[in-house]
Amino acid sequence: MSASLHHLIIPVSDRDAAVRYFVDVLELREPWENGFFQSVQLDDHVIINIAAPPVEIQPQHYAFLVADDHFDRIQSRFDAEGTPYTADPPGSRPNETGIVNSDGTGRRLYFRGPDGHMLEVLTDRYTDVPERSGARLG
Repeated sequence: MSASLHHLIIPVSDRDAAVRYFVDVLELREPWENGFFQSVQLDDHVIINIAAPPVEIQPQHYAFLVADDHFDRIQSRFDAEGTPYTADPPGSRPNETGIVNSDGTGRRLYFRGPDGHMLEVLTDRYTDVPERSGARLG
């Protein structure tokens, strides 16, 4: 079996507020209690475990692949609410969307989520991945 991502942990200061945020923005199904975590599941079955203190919080980057219509809803909502977003991680292109691939396909935008995590939504997978990147090392 090849490796695939099963779950990840996002540390936050307010677990309940963060769970509501992710469920709302990413249009996820309802969360469940999962021991120390509140968890949500993405459509590809990856589980996001939301953890509150005593975990250490260091802002990370998380990117979510979404459909074009979902992307449009997120961008429209951010525009209506005045939520800042940018086309690039450094933030040099505020209130713009970026391109995912060098051939012009796919759209992306970056925004700050709970506790300063840099979140990204994009509408296409990378097509510029070198073929050799799929080879096993050894």
